[in-house]
Amino acid sequence: MKTKLSLALLTMLIAAGCSESDQSNLPDSPVNAVPIRIGQSVSAVSRAVAENGTSVTATILRCDGDTSSDWSGFTKVDKNVINDSKQLTDRASVSAASFVVGTTQEISLNQELYYHTDGTTNSFVAGISPAGQVANAGTAVAFSQKDGTQDVMYASAISVGKGDSPAVSRNLTFEHKTTQLNFEIKLEKVSGGGEWNGKRVALKSIAMKEVAVPAAVDAADGTVTWSSAATLAVPGIAETVIAETATAAGSPIMIKAGDKVVVDVAIVVGGDTKVFNNVPVMNGDSHLTTVTGKSHKITLTMKEPATADDAVKITTTATVTPWVVGDSGTAEL
Repeated sequence: MKTKLSLALLTMLIAAGCSESDQSNLPDSPVNAVPIRIGQSVSAVSRAVAENGTSVTATILRCDGDTSSDWSGFTKVDKNVINDSKQLTDRASVSAASFVVGTTQEISLNQELYYHTDGTTNSFVAGISPAGQVANAGTAVAFSQKDGTQDVMYASAISVGKGDSPAVSRNLTFEHKTTQLNFEIKLEKVSGGGEWNGKRVALKSIAMKEVAVPAAVDAADGTVTWSSAATLAVPGIAETVIAETATAAGSPIMIKAGDKVVVDVAIVVGGDTKVFNNVPVMNGDSHLTTVTGKSHKITLTMKEPATADDAVKITTTATVTPWVVGDSGTAEL
């Protein structure tokens, strides 16, 4: 028992020592510079990744200059340098950040961004969400994840004023740079029983065809660099039974907006896998046009064949849900 108590006490002392050491190693606030405080808002909030109450990450870039459109003076500086006299000798121009969507709380920076130490030089900031890697040259922020699950947003540059006269409004407004697709699926059975009667019918996969996802966003003007893929699987699909009422299928997928949506769908009927390739999603007689900042809900309807000789059909309908209400669409296999 004494041994156990001693070990417990030793553990507590070590933990306390580490905590104190960690605190003592934190950088001091400089005496010659004023930190920049930034608020935020999100335009057309999504029901997916960046929804109300969700904490999201961002990369914030700071530049000095008279106009927020002139980034020619931007140089990537990863961290602040504070000397022994607590003087700021080098200012970070980049910081990782986080904030909660749907609130007016300040953006939390993992390192402070400071005004120029002369107090009279104007600064401006811009933001990219989610957080990414800033290029060594230029103002592009690149993403390592390119699977369609990233709700990529851009907040154009705003002036934050000067150290001796901060701007009154310092809110970054983040806007979506992709369109969002939400899938659901249902089974339309033949009255009295068809070919699939008594068989388990389940969704196996949905894949988008010829899509593009954000690879990088330029903080200077919001220009997106896209990464193209021949196919992109809708994430989060488990092989679950398809019900007769529409049920959500997978997680939202966020891609480049365009004038055509084409999917491959695989289902399991009994022990057999059936694949439907190149299924177009239509809006009336035309292809569904997806729009940046809009969330389109696409309903896949599996039509049970009456007999084994009948062709199996999938029909699709598409509606637009918040972000912004928009067009609807249909498609058939």
